[in-house]
Parts: sequence; C-alpha cells; structure tokens
Amino acid sequence: MDRPAWTTPTIEALNDYRMLPYRGSDTSYVNLFQLRHKYKLEIASHDGVLFRYYHGKNANRQGYGFPLSSDRFDADRIFQMIKNDAKDRGGIRFCLCDEMQKEVISKYFDIDWRTEEGDNDYIYESEKWLTFSGRKYHHLKYKLNHFNRTYDDAEYFPIDSDERLADALRVSEVWQHEHTDKEMPDEDLDLEQSCITEVSKHWHELGMTGGVMYVGGSPVAMTMASFLSNDSVDFHFDKAIGEFAAAGATVVSRRSFVANGIAKGRQFFNLEEDMNIPGLRQSKETYRPMCKLKKYYGEAAVTSR
Repeated sequence: MDRPAWTTPTIEALNDYRMLPYRGSDTSYVNLFQLRHKYKLEIASHDGVLFRYYHGKNANRQGYGFPLSSDRFDADRIFQMIKNDAKDRGGIRFCLCDEMQKEVISKYFDIDWRTEEGDNDYIYESEKWLTFSGRKYHHLKYKLNHFNRTYDDAEYFPIDSDERLADALRVSEVWQHEHTDKEMPDEDLDLEQSCITEVSKHWHELGMTGGVMYVGGSPVAMTMASFLSNDSVDFHFDKAIGEFAAAGATVVSRRSFVANGIAKGRQFFNLEEDMNIPGLRQSKETYRPMCKLKKYYGEAAVTSR
C-alpha cells in the first residue's frame, strides 16, 4: 500500500524544497527545520512532493499540511497516499491550509474547516517600505524621520560575517530580557530564542539573510529572514531594543532592509502571523499589509468523497 515514508526534518532532507511557489510562512524550509521540535513535525518526500504532519498542542497545529511541490503533482495519487496513511492516525486532519489549498483538499475529503485570526500571515509590498509615501504611511514616515534626526549616526549592514551575526544574536538576547513577563509567555520567549540560536548556528546551510542596525557602534535592531519563493521574503525574527525600539528602530530597520538590497528584488514580504498577541497585531497592522493570508484547519472521517 502506497504511503509516505516519514522522517524528522533535516536540512539535507529539505534541500529540494527550498524555493517553492508559495507565500505562506508554513511552506518555508527554514520554518520546517526550526519548528520541528515545537510541533514534533514529520516529513516525507515522494516523487518531488513534500508531505508534512504536525503534532502541535492545539487543533490548528495538528494534522497534515498541504502537500508541497515545485511542480504540479498527481493529486489523486497523493491524497490517496494520505488517506492510506491516515488509517493509522485515527482520522484525517489538516492544518495551515490557505484558501486555494482548502478548496483542493475539499475535493477529496469532507473537512469541517475552521480558522483563527491569529494564524493569518501578513503580506506586504516591499517597495512600499522604501518610501512610506501616502497618508496611510504617515505615522511610519514620521517615525522614520524622527529616528534619523535623533540618531544621525545610525548605520545598517547586511549580516555577511560571523561578527554581524553575533551582533544580531546580542540584540535578540537583550530583547528577550526586556520582554520577560510581558505579552508572550516566558516559555514561548525561551523557545523563540532557542530557534534564533539554532538558525544562527546553521546560518549558511539554511541560506539565511538579514541585517543589523547600529547606533554609536552598538547593535540596536536586527532582522533574520530567508527567501521564501522567487518573489517573497519571509521575516522570521525582527527585533529592536530599548529606547531605540520606542523611537522607531524597527521602522528604520525594515526600510533599510529594502534600501540595502537585501531582499534581492523580491516583491513581497511575509511578516508571518500575530499569534493573537494584541501588541504584535497592532504593529503589523501599522505597516499596512497588502493582504492577510488566511489559514484553515479541520478534520474529517477517513472516508473520501
């Protein structure tokens, strides 16, 4: 019986799925690698198709992800493989599926689809961040100008050396200390920091990119990102610290990411989800997303349509 051969995600196992035609943050090979422990993630590769199975704590992170491929695949065969595999899992569940993926899956299974606002990916047009022009970006333009007047010695550099990477890590460590006992549970802060550390350890293997901003020679903001597709960049970690954060360092850092060519011409930025954290949601709304990529999850009986 044709079934996926499951294994734990490794960089080597994900190499063939580095640049897929999707914009969802769940399709990022970097996220599949760094979040493998959090979700006890299983993957399987078959004829150029990547299967995923999530074992998260909550229903919106439990079940099969949409099969990923750089080309069109034989959907009848692939979903039959999922149906066969699901017999040993006590039913069929899907998670992290966008609208189009949901429609495809619904041709094969009767799914009771649900969605949570905190799962939506925020997608932006990168060129808008270069100028912040127009009334709806007035607040961001004000912060940009205010920061530049206040800290006229601010500099931004790509993460292109071990020294720059160490400075980015320093920013993340200070940020974590500043946010202890705040909106994010300490457990989540620790998990995020461990992911940042691991991504940094495998920076070159994962093909990461990013930048660090300095004021007076000290690092005050950083971005760690990856190339999600031929037209999109995924922002994995984006931090600013202390008085510099309050003064608008994040705005300047994100604008500098575009201005320094780090995006390599990608048209769209994915700032991922807000996880129902009010402050994070407000911040991401401020940057005026082009759209929000809604994610769905649900379960069904093993029997297909």
